[in-house]
Amino acid sequence: MRVVCFARSSRALGGTLSLNLRFRYRFEAAHRFTSAAAPSCRTPHGHTWYATALFKLSAGGLDSAEMAAEFGSVKRGWKSFITETADHSFFHNAKDPLVSHLNDIIPDARLLEFPGDPTTEMIAALFALKLKAMHDITGISTVTPLGVKIQETPTNSVTFRFEPDGTAPLWLTKKIGTTKSWWTSPDPLARS
Repeated sequence: MRVVCFARSSRALGGTLSLNLRFRYRFEAAHRFTSAAAPSCRTPHGHTWYATALFKLSAGGLDSAEMAAEFGSVKRGWKSFITETADHSFFHNAKDPLVSHLNDIIPDARLLEFPGDPTTEMIAALFALKLKAMHDITGISTVTPLGVKIQETPTNSVTFRFEPDGTAPLWLTKKIGTTKSWWTSPDPLARS
């Protein structure tokens, strides 16, 4: 597992002082689409994924130790979610007919259900909601989640960002509604 943590400032680019923190973890997982939008993805297949949690410095600035936040406390839930829940899981559509057969054969299969096909876009969006749910209970106010970047292959990645007010974009809210699932739970080990 490789971890990358860094902060950057936009002051050099002519903006106001703004720090962003990123925490990147690698994981192995499979997924499958039930739609015909990407025919090759209808077959279960896996990737080496990279998931990067993005945070921004809150309006209050650095803490008394001149830090945005202690890195370990910010990334604890994220690291646990990626390494203990997402890693070696099968991401699947809630309506995927293969899942019942998989459960018959492997009752303790590591499954992570999505409200539709687990596209890279939806993985990034729901991982970002998970990040926010976990961060909201930490009490850390010096940084706030910006979003999540998911890299599916060496050439394909998606970055999901929250709206400027910290809310999910309307397209995502329409897609998932008020559904409560693993992405709304602050527990990094939640699968449903």
